Amino acid sequence: MKFAASPKSRVSVGLLPMINVVFLLLIFFLIAGEMQQPEPIDVNPPDVAHAQEAEGALSLYLGPDGRLAFRNLDVAFEDRQGLMAALAGSLTDCGGDTCAPVLLLHADRGAPARLIAELLPELGAAGFEQVNLVAVGRGTAERGQP
Repeated sequence: MKFAASPKSRVSVGLLPMINVVFLLLIFFLIAGEMQQPEPIDVNPPDVAHAQEAEGALSLYLGPDGRLAFRNLDVAFEDRQGLMAALAGSLTDCGGDTCAPVLLLHADRGAPARLIAELLPELGAAGFEQVNLVAVGRGTAERGQP
């Protein structure tokens, strides 16, 4: 005795279009998104009347409490010798002529001016020819150099 096989109903789920859409969204967000590390110290930059775009490959952060941060180093202002050595070493990491000795200083508006005044000669001695103070122009969201 032979039994007839029951008819199997095939449900066709179109997963391929859904996979394509997810893949395209992934590519879109990878291209459109900005991937950068968060700032090591939360800095509220000073306001200036006229700002222009500041240029520099390296960034140094000075917080309102006098803390200094560069890359993964975060030290008190008094303990900045190791941080200065790391800054000077970063100039030689680039291969000499390819690195312009320009530094972006992200100083908080509440940071004491005497700390900046003490810091600038040390940055010059470390090899930086120019230090650009990062500020925010009034009425604009762009950051720049006063």
